[in-house]
Amino acid sequence: MKTYLWFIAVLAALCGCAEEPLMSYNHPLTSPGGDFSKLPPAVQSSERAEAGSAEIERVIRNPEGPTAVYEIRFRNAAVYPPLYLASDGSVLTSNLTVAVGASEDTIAASTGSAVSGLKMDDLPHNVVLTIRQQAPTSEVDSITSVMTGGQKYYTVTFKDAARHPMLLIRDNGHLMQ
Repeated sequence: MKTYLWFIAVLAALCGCAEEPLMSYNHPLTSPGGDFSKLPPAVQSSERAEAGSAEIERVIRNPEGPTAVYEIRFRNAAVYPPLYLASDGSVLTSNLTVAVGASEDTIAASTGSAVSGLKMDDLPHNVVLTIRQQAPTSEVDSITSVMTGGQKYYTVTFKDAARHPMLLIRDNGHLMQ
């Protein structure tokens, strides 16, 4: 019995002496699924149509040019080469020319109808600056793009419409209203 108690005491002492390694994270934890959920709906739909349920390794956003380009890399690169998509959902070749045209939303935009569901990340830099200058503390409710007369415009509505009325902004950032 004494041996058993002695064994328990030594075991308890040894367990108390063990140190757990401290782990610190210097970067936020991200996942490909989290990155995918931040993509515009048109880009998500095009990715699903092109690659189905292929496992995504990473999503790279290139904001240069007239529209944002998303490069989607897959885990099995031998079977699924990188997929390049425009923010309107168009499938692009590796030299960024259109391989497959965009969805109905883009066709509607070219005929003068509106495209809704845009995010701040989808807007040109000058448009974002104008929104921040006009309503720095307001929360955006919706952003819609309208193509008319060969010009692209963005209508921005805010959740607090009484304090911040709707804005009409040209694609170069010039405030129309």
